[in-house]
Amino acid sequence: MERRNFAQILEEAQIDIKREYDRLYSAFYVQKIQDIQGNYYSLKDYCAANFINIPFRGTCLSLDDFDDFYGMHFEKVPSNFDLNYLILFCEYTYNLVLYLNYNMSLIYTGINSPQQVYLQQIIKVIEAIGYMMYQKGSLTIMLPKSPEAIAVSEIVSPAISYKIIEYNHHALQGNIEAKKAIILLLADQLEPKRTELKSINKTLENNIFFLYNNMNLRHNNCDCVSKNYKKHTADMSEQELEFWYDEIYQLSLLAFLELDNIERTRKIEILKHSY
Repeated sequence: MERRNFAQILEEAQIDIKREYDRLYSAFYVQKIQDIQGNYYSLKDYCAANFINIPFRGTCLSLDDFDDFYGMHFEKVPSNFDLNYLILFCEYTYNLVLYLNYNMSLIYTGINSPQQVYLQQIIKVIEAIGYMMYQKGSLTIMLPKSPEAIAVSEIVSPAISYKIIEYNHHALQGNIEAKKAIILLLADQLEPKRTELKSINKTLENNIFFLYNNMNLRHNNCDCVSKNYKKHTADMSEQELEFWYDEIYQLSLLAFLELDNIERTRKIEILKHSY
């Protein structure tokens, strides 16, 4: 067997999301940190002590109250563990630790402070699984990296740019109505550009607006008394309809990118004529 060097071993290793969860769970709930008075607490204990200063606490009065109200209960050995479980745990703990009051007498600060080390560990894990951080008001959420979604978010109206990225958030999986609302925003932005899109990609224009009009998005295609009733759409399961919504979302992104490429293509044509 050919000997592999250390760099090759690291490059070939696949990330183990369960092991990453175990590390983060232990660092947040189990490991103890000594305060300036010599007492030992976990990061969770510090977050509980600082809870009243957290901007997203709503009307909850304690971390236990918050956990109970929102169902934020994480197990050391989860019975149903998957990637979404890890992401939710990362979002939960990252936001709590991020808002630790650095003036608290409970914990010391600095680049190597326990809270900073923990935040950096989450960032490393998120990047390793192909996700990214995104700010939503006072909260940091974690989304799959999508170059297409990022590119389109930079060229559409600022009012909907976040929604384009949010579509990929794990909380929207299975949420047909939320996905529908985002697709309708995209459709409204594309409608004034329909003729231009047709001039550069007639097939894409035809397909995407067919889907907008026949997949229970712009019209009620599922009510048998509606003039826009489509039996095939009405007979679809929620899973099948969500599949098509995801396809429509991707086609919408492609349409925006094609439109954005028009000016770039024109510049290239001008450049070609210079040779």
